[in-house]
Amino acid sequence: MVLLLFSTQACTDIFLSGLPLIAREFGVSMDVSNLTISVYNYSQAFFVLFIGVVSELWGRRSVVLSCLLIHIAASVWIALCTAMPAMIALRAAQALGSAAVYIVLRLIIKDTMDKKAQIHATGLLVVGLVLSPILAPVLGAWIVKVSNWRNCFWAIALFEIPLFAWAWVVICESNHRQKEFRANFSMKTHLLSYYSVLENNYFLGLALIVGAAFAAFYAFISISSFMYINQYGMSETNYAYLFIGIALAYLLGNRMMSKLNASNVTPQKIVGIGIYTSMLGTSVILAQMFTHDTMLTVGLITLGTCLLRLATALINPPVQVIVTNYFRDKGAHALGLLTCIQYCFAGIGTMVVSDLSFQPSANFTISTVGFITLSLMGYLFVSRKTLVMQLN
Repeated sequence: MVLLLFSTQACTDIFLSGLPLIAREFGVSMDVSNLTISVYNYSQAFFVLFIGVVSELWGRRSVVLSCLLIHIAASVWIALCTAMPAMIALRAAQALGSAAVYIVLRLIIKDTMDKKAQIHATGLLVVGLVLSPILAPVLGAWIVKVSNWRNCFWAIALFEIPLFAWAWVVICESNHRQKEFRANFSMKTHLLSYYSVLENNYFLGLALIVGAAFAAFYAFISISSFMYINQYGMSETNYAYLFIGIALAYLLGNRMMSKLNASNVTPQKIVGIGIYTSMLGTSVILAQMFTHDTMLTVGLITLGTCLLRLATALINPPVQVIVTNYFRDKGAHALGLLTCIQYCFAGIGTMVVSDLSFQPSANFTISTVGFITLSLMGYLFVSRKTLVMQLN
């Protein structure tokens, strides 16, 4: 299951070093080639809202196997496609497979394990998410260097075929209440639950914190290959190695978050530390505007991005805890909607940084300042609401 999660999430960033080549091959601009990222994020944002419900109605096994097969087929088709519109549409199909694996595997764990075992298993499952940004860009850079960007998608498909065979044999149906759920299910009630969460100002403030921080990081993901490779002349392999440092920064942030949590620091204070860390990262990125030394510029941008990534590790888990506990009976809907908004912001981050008409580094700096400012505004609003609730 860890390998399944890793492989489906790897399609997000395995081809990043090949983005400039894709733009040249299809004769499109940077903002058009980056639609392969933003459309993927928007599609995943949509699918996470409903794929869990579909698995309740029609079974975990059938949903995860069908969507994984679609993911493999889309990967092969992307490797063969000759038109950018087709590639963008196929990225949406890939997102369906990724969303199903992301959500349904967690539901299978919930169905088959007690609460203590669920925590342990989910912690192990998240290893797939952590490994993806460390290994996928490095692997993709080597593939692009020795062959071409298309082989990145061939690699995903070939890696997933034996995993599909494993899933076919091993995964049994764990949802034995399908008939009961179909009898009681109402799409209107389902949508109204989302609406009741969405109209809550406190939730919107929390969503702005997470979403804007996520958008800042995806702005980096979208522009990074154009910035490091095209603007600063870095090789594809050296560019990919930067992602190892960025992923390690996330691991460090996750470790800090766990330590703070063990020391009984409140989730609100942990989120605050994350916000201040993201502001520090933004300041470091801004500092590169005042130097003309290429190596120093690259170092400052990378350090600032590492701090932004560390900040997301401090912000995301506590916000999820706050959301699920605040809404109680609608915790699942709130968490699903939070994930949806997070991916929507990722798509917005990609579009904003791509549509600006400056040098890639300037685009990244401007978008980072904008998104982190939004995240800070969300934090200030939530802090004020929390104080009012405590007084009441």
